[in-house]
Amino acid sequence: MTPYRLLFAGLACATCLSAGSAAAQDICEDGQAVTLTILRTPGNYPYPAAMKAWQEKHPCVSFEINEVPFAQLADTISVQAAGASPPDIIVYDGPNTQSYAEAGILLPVTDYLPDGWEDDILPATRAEHSYNGEVYSPGIEQTTVALYYNRALVEAAGIEPPQTLEEAWTWPEALEAFKACQQGPAGAPDIWGLGPTRFGNGQPGLVYQDLLYQRSNGDPEAPQDSSAFRTFWALSPDGSTVEGYLDTPEAIEALTFYRAMFNEEGVAPKVGIPNAFFDGKACFYIDTPAAGNALLAEPTIEWGITPLPYFRTPVVHTGSTTFGATARSAHPEVAARFVVEMSWGEYAYMNVSQRGNLPTLRSLFERFDIYDDYPMKVFVDQLESWGQPRPPSPRFAQYDRIVSEALRDVAFGGDPERAMAGAERNVQRALER
Repeated sequence: MTPYRLLFAGLACATCLSAGSAAAQDICEDGQAVTLTILRTPGNYPYPAAMKAWQEKHPCVSFEINEVPFAQLADTISVQAAGASPPDIIVYDGPNTQSYAEAGILLPVTDYLPDGWEDDILPATRAEHSYNGEVYSPGIEQTTVALYYNRALVEAAGIEPPQTLEEAWTWPEALEAFKACQQGPAGAPDIWGLGPTRFGNGQPGLVYQDLLYQRSNGDPEAPQDSSAFRTFWALSPDGSTVEGYLDTPEAIEALTFYRAMFNEEGVAPKVGIPNAFFDGKACFYIDTPAAGNALLAEPTIEWGITPLPYFRTPVVHTGSTTFGATARSAHPEVAARFVVEMSWGEYAYMNVSQRGNLPTLRSLFERFDIYDDYPMKVFVDQLESWGQPRPPSPRFAQYDRIVSEALRDVAFGGDPERAMAGAERNVQRALER
């Protein structure tokens, strides 16, 4: 842990900062100095420029920031939130919003949201950060995954990946492209059809990416008692049960295909290969906008993006880190207002523009030029038309771990029906605790 203090004073005036301007005197009018403690991962928001601009309007507020590695973040939040001096603000992985709300860690910020927020926020962000009718985080940035491709390798194989959502491949069509582009024997090629993920340890199975196979074989418009409806949502709408949502016939069909890519078809590796796509060792690769931003800054290969394939219903998961005020903050009013104002208007732009991810506010999209045109526009189109949060639940952490383990088992050759039936039992036990 690296504690340090940020004390900004005598700052130049910032203009065009609409959020919170009317409330400046309210926070500082009693003359009392306020120190907000923030727990976050290194290099994460809120960023100095936005904080300095906000503090210029609220000079009585200073900040104390504690940083921990992402792998230690959830445990640190659990310990500090229950301690004698909990942080006032936490930066955390977005899918945990409902878990933290249920545990009483987060403070609702609904009453602090500005006019127009409901119309401006992406629906997936609102769903992810709401619980029992209250908003617990306004969200600040979004991300999702799409299918990158190595232009030279793909063109040499005579493949023309689609560039719009309307022309997006199905997974069987994508598999044919992987096989046509791969160079070398199945399971041990010199160049893989589909490169390994960079998430986690590089092995397949992460819910964020791989639960999408079976969800896309469902149908959100089907009758609610149908297996197609349950396959798409992968958890009951109220988060109370997972029984009948993970081992449906549609899910098993999709996961049988998923297993084949790593085994019978041999177009995707089971272990991580660092930088495989960026080193020209993979034709296709699934990643977030971060990969595109890295390639724009350092173009090691010629590349393109095609929308994420699907079976029956196009769908991509949303989600990124977000932040919220804690329920046991010593300064709940100031903390809540800081969180909301940092996520709105110019402050939000100042924060989001530092990392290159997508904003959660529709009004900010036009200010990010790289997302105006192909290839990066694919991410914006996917978010607006296909975006869904990972199954929201106050037990998301357990859901994520259990289902990821089941998906990894399938990728390594396990039986999809057995794996998903076991995942259902274990997730259900967690939900009933």
